[in-house]
Amino acid sequence: MAINSFGGEWTIEKLKILSKYLKFYVQALKNQPFNKIYIDAFAGTGVLERKDTGEEIPGSTKISLDIEEKFDRYIFIESNRNAYKELKKMISENYKEMSSKIDIIQNDANEALINILNKYKWNKTRAVLFLDPYAMSVKWNTLKIISETKAIDLWYLFPFSATTRLLEKNKNIDIKWQAKLNSIFGDNSWEQEMYKKDDQMSLFGDEYYKKGDVFVLKDYIIKRLKDIFPYVSEPKILYNKRNSPLFLFCFAVSNPNPKAWGLAKKAIKYILDK
Repeated sequence: MAINSFGGEWTIEKLKILSKYLKFYVQALKNQPFNKIYIDAFAGTGVLERKDTGEEIPGSTKISLDIEEKFDRYIFIESNRNAYKELKKMISENYKEMSSKIDIIQNDANEALINILNKYKWNKTRAVLFLDPYAMSVKWNTLKIISETKAIDLWYLFPFSATTRLLEKNKNIDIKWQAKLNSIFGDNSWEQEMYKKDDQMSLFGDEYYKKGDVFVLKDYIIKRLKDIFPYVSEPKILYNKRNSPLFLFCFAVSNPNPKAWGLAKKAIKYILDK
């Protein structure tokens, strides 16, 4: 059934973190007068298959639906036609009694999210949004609209390795990749942050630039998120088998009230330190 595959422990790690937070979230808001929503913008089929062993594990959509304390509404977005069909089938076969609470949307995640976020009255609604994008497909403008709700807790699996690959040495970046970097960061400030002029190598007329390392990129990503979200936690770095950083699992809260994210801050520290 599963057409979504995964290749490493980092997938299991991110899903464990998400599961723990969703359980915390619904319990923390259990007696609050808010409409509680879970949004999964790259929902997949609901089941993942391990490439090397064929083992199947629950994906993020299934994890969210299996939590004992339920959300009031679930919104799953999937652009791939086949994955969308498999997700609908999985939910109709396993969660028929919850069907009135579930929306499944086949669309580009950025477009679908903007439509959804404009639909709700966020003074009466709270949500957890999981962004686990295909490559570098989340636009900065989408993140801004998420932050402007002042009501969403965001988990964003930032494509760290894919971004690093676009940052060529000496600032020689193809114009189409520059546009892609501008799209995910909102502007071209990444150039100034990631490249510093190398005066030693620039002695003979040509200008040379030294590219910042992975830690410079990590700090820049968090800095950009802090530009629009009132609270951003220290991210969890997810590594591959060769111990190279693949993703940053970032958590951000859009509610500006410290009381609103104070409890979440404590929970995140506990969850990520485990």
